[in-house]
Amino acid sequence: MNLLFVRLSFVITLLFCSNFCVAQSIDQIVNTQLQKDPQEKIYIHYDKTSYVTGDTVWFKAYLFTGSKRSRAGKNFYLELLDNNGKVLNRLTAPIFESTASGNIVLPTDTAIHAVYCRAYTEVTLKGDSSFIYMKQLSVVNLQKTAEVANSTPPAIHFLPEGGDWVNGIPSLMAFKVTDANGMPVKAEGIIKSNGNTVTEFATTHDGMGAFTMLAQPNQSYTAIWKDAGGNEHTTALPTAKPNGISLHIADVAAGKKFYIFRSKDADAADKQVTLVAHSNGTITYQIKVDLSNAEMSNGTIPVKDMPSGILYITVFNKNLKPVAERITFVNNHDYSFNVDTNFTAISKLKRGLNQLKLAVKDTIRSNYSISVTDADIDDVSPNRDNIVSHLLLTGDLRGKIVNPYYYFANQTEDAAKNLDLVMLTHGWRKYNWSTDTTKTLPDTIPNHRFLSINGKVSGVRANGFKPGTYATIYVETPDGSPVMLPLQVSDNAGFFRDGLIYYGDAKLYFKFQDKNLASNKIKLTVDNGLVKNYIYPFMKPAPDTSITLNAAPMQLSKRVQDYMLQLKNTRELKEVQIKSKGISQEKKIDKVYTAGVFKDGISTNILVGNDPRATNYGSLFQYLQGKIPGIRISNPLGDIPSIVWRNDPVAFFLNNFSSSTADIRNTPMMDVDYIKIYDPSMGGAFGAYGGVISVYTKRGKGFVYNDKNNKMLPLAGYTLVKDFFSPDYATVINTVTAPDLRTTLYWNPNIILDKEKNEYLIKFYNNDVTRRFKVVLEGMNFDGKLVHIEKTL
Repeated sequence: MNLLFVRLSFVITLLFCSNFCVAQSIDQIVNTQLQKDPQEKIYIHYDKTSYVTGDTVWFKAYLFTGSKRSRAGKNFYLELLDNNGKVLNRLTAPIFESTASGNIVLPTDTAIHAVYCRAYTEVTLKGDSSFIYMKQLSVVNLQKTAEVANSTPPAIHFLPEGGDWVNGIPSLMAFKVTDANGMPVKAEGIIKSNGNTVTEFATTHDGMGAFTMLAQPNQSYTAIWKDAGGNEHTTALPTAKPNGISLHIADVAAGKKFYIFRSKDADAADKQVTLVAHSNGTITYQIKVDLSNAEMSNGTIPVKDMPSGILYITVFNKNLKPVAERITFVNNHDYSFNVDTNFTAISKLKRGLNQLKLAVKDTIRSNYSISVTDADIDDVSPNRDNIVSHLLLTGDLRGKIVNPYYYFANQTEDAAKNLDLVMLTHGWRKYNWSTDTTKTLPDTIPNHRFLSINGKVSGVRANGFKPGTYATIYVETPDGSPVMLPLQVSDNAGFFRDGLIYYGDAKLYFKFQDKNLASNKIKLTVDNGLVKNYIYPFMKPAPDTSITLNAAPMQLSKRVQDYMLQLKNTRELKEVQIKSKGISQEKKIDKVYTAGVFKDGISTNILVGNDPRATNYGSLFQYLQGKIPGIRISNPLGDIPSIVWRNDPVAFFLNNFSSSTADIRNTPMMDVDYIKIYDPSMGGAFGAYGGVISVYTKRGKGFVYNDKNNKMLPLAGYTLVKDFFSPDYATVINTVTAPDLRTTLYWNPNIILDKEKNEYLIKFYNNDVTRRFKVVLEGMNFDGKLVHIEKTL
């Protein structure tokens, strides 16, 4: 590659300029584009790599924007689709600490031969739809026959560096050869023009390669090449432009060396260019380059202080038109943190006990998911896509990248060169640059905090509502916990409230004080604010053939067949009688009242209902004074008390619903039973940097809401989450008669460690047949650092 530039004898000139010298309009174009396309990335950790029909998929989703945890979205959507894009199943979940988790059941339909997982948030729907998370799940069907190999011949794609091939300018021509499934194919060949051989080429890594060429005017070029099977193919190269700009990037010790070329007869606008580099939504480097008296200029972009990830480099001409663009990877090895994983007990015996201890030395709060599976049927592939490779690489690029973790696990010069081939063949002009900084796309996607009550009243007199009209709404969640929400109805008969978190279908009871709004005289419509369906076309991803099982059922291992037959007969092992272990009253209360995100995390809990002195206080705010170090409470008995923690306001939830201080103030102390207090280090997960106080009232206390005079409407919540079944054979009284053939032995998506709790002990029992364990731990901390550990024992 560098031999091309050794031969060059151009005079190099470079005009450096600080950020304030670069035209402000360039900043506006780039920053507007970056703000318009935040590119929230989703990575999903599944409990295993392959499933069978009727299986349960357990998952944990991690959300990032750039190299940081995403704090934008509050609602997560996951769909299962068939081969035609039809939605087979769908779930919704709240986003907590930039993560979401749940489970979804695969169809048992024997006609299903491929299942695709699509995931998104409101933020991703507003961006480039081609970056929506899509993955083909490997699913084995008992009725499936062996698939016939696709006879489509392999294809070669030629991609000039910088985007355009220009006559008279030496250029790097990258290429990739793939089969019909997007998998790499080895190939070699020659480039010919007018019957003469110009150069030779051959793939060097995973179907990719590159060679240098100088296109001549009025000539066309053709590749004559052979694939790994010896089959010959002929492919035309792209047509070179008569004039223009070319960009080359090379890795050097000081950073990223750039070379900007122009043709001899370049337009006047192409002789004054600006190079802009940006990563993670931020402009990191800008420079003006004067090519008036030279046909080439170069310089070096320092990258040692940049975060690891893809760096986008764009050249704009004097008219602010992008004329060349290149992506390159910055790897400063700053993206990971360490977690110690130590098995304190290992037993491969039938239903033997295993214990694994996780420990971190760092005090930064971190969030993990872990799976333990049968390694004999859950294949081991250490270089497949994981949380590190996806959030730093594959989540930003179009097209299939095979074994992407190879580029991070191998710290060799060859791996770095091969990664640059990925950059050359998988990305150019990610953005549709526009000089119009005022034009915005219509915003029809809701952006609420969690669930909402978004309603409309109709069937009343034409002059609408009196100013200040209130409706009292009682929300009864599936677990029977009611909460009262006073809502003001606007002049146009609408009402709105967001910040609700509950699972399953709730019942909403409406009561209006205005006699003209009696329930038998009005009509109500209400919506929970969630996106109802995905609005973009179905884009089928290439399958990962390294994990796709194409064999017919009788060719599968007996282990897989036994598991499939057991699932067909029963969805899960029947629970057996277990010796009950005593738990504290606090844990009993916590299990009764809390739901969703409130079940997790580290909090200070107070059993107010067990405090005989609690009813002597005039409000909860007065009760809390002096109980929590660092909290400042003003006007505790006033209509609107003020409460701050570390100079930020505290957020309140009432029975898992976002509430105001006025709501809490109006809740009598005799109704309060339990409170959970999350300090400011936890509050960021709720978007409240002053911490969170979640208040729970005694079940049904003081609420009379379900009488016949009140209007009732259903309101769907998040999808119900099933607890992962992991038998505790140490406490079993009766012997389990059915064989234990579980393929996922342990799954936990919600492990949280911080300075208060830096160790976590995992216990799980083997099934009846597994002889090798596959352990996968993934997670991130609050600084956006990542961890991926995969072990086979």
